[in-house]
Amino acid sequence: MKKFFFILLQVLCLQVCAQQKSLFSQYMFNPLIINPAYSAIDNSLNITTVARQQWVGFKGAPNTQTLSIHSPIKKKSNTSVGLMAFRDQIGESISETGAFITLAQRIKLNDETYFAVGFNGGLSQYSASYSSTGTPLDVNSDPAFLDQNTKRINLGLGLMFFSDKFYAGISSPFLYTSDIGSNTQKTKNTPTFMLQGGYLFDLGENFKLKPNALVKYISGSPVQVDLNMNFLIKEIVWLGASYRTMDSVDFLTELNLTKNLSLGYSYDHSTTKLSEAHSGSHEVMLNVRFSLASGGITRCYF
Repeated sequence: MKKFFFILLQVLCLQVCAQQKSLFSQYMFNPLIINPAYSAIDNSLNITTVARQQWVGFKGAPNTQTLSIHSPIKKKSNTSVGLMAFRDQIGESISETGAFITLAQRIKLNDETYFAVGFNGGLSQYSASYSSTGTPLDVNSDPAFLDQNTKRINLGLGLMFFSDKFYAGISSPFLYTSDIGSNTQKTKNTPTFMLQGGYLFDLGENFKLKPNALVKYISGSPVQVDLNMNFLIKEIVWLGASYRTMDSVDFLTELNLTKNLSLGYSYDHSTTKLSEAHSGSHEVMLNVRFSLASGGITRCYF
């Protein structure tokens, strides 16, 4: 019990003091989660839902659900809009539920390359009920463990360069966060900055290779790097693996059930001492795309 409580405290401190946000293993199949400029890449109406269960078997482990929708405002438009809704739960005490809208504008640099800038903004409800944990902590004497229930304003920014063969971007989807509730216990905003990129190699009629990378930085914490490699077979199934420093080795697959519908799954095997207390993390993704132009769905590999 003491070991569990010590680990849980570490997780809570990361969440509250460092403003850590959920990081998904299948980010390369749903980049709107990490960069609001991403919606400028795809010319289809795109709906994606993701459910992630972290550290299965570990009591109080984080779990996250998201829903994202984005689309050009009209056929072949350079302006796109989107909506992101999310719910984060850590243990029995901390939860955050919110939504924000996204707006992205792209500019054609040459026949094959575009530049895009994106913004997101919205509200979330943050709740931390430490007094309900039943732990021996004296929550009344330590201000770090006072109950919180407040609304937050969230603003973010993202930039991307992309073509049919590559994408590269830098973003901070929670660049500015401010509590607007009546609770006097304000949470310090420490934005997370992310650098992402990927390239598509055509290996013939039936095979494609797509390496991806994500670098995450937050002030006061070590830089975290996610290196990924995905292999597409006959335009039907993606198979891939990732290595995330200081965290895990991940295995991914995505199945294109139809031209409009894809189903993805990932399993994370922890490389830290926490692996002794749980049996890995699972993530499921469902994506639906609808064409806004004649000729049906055009495949988007990013």
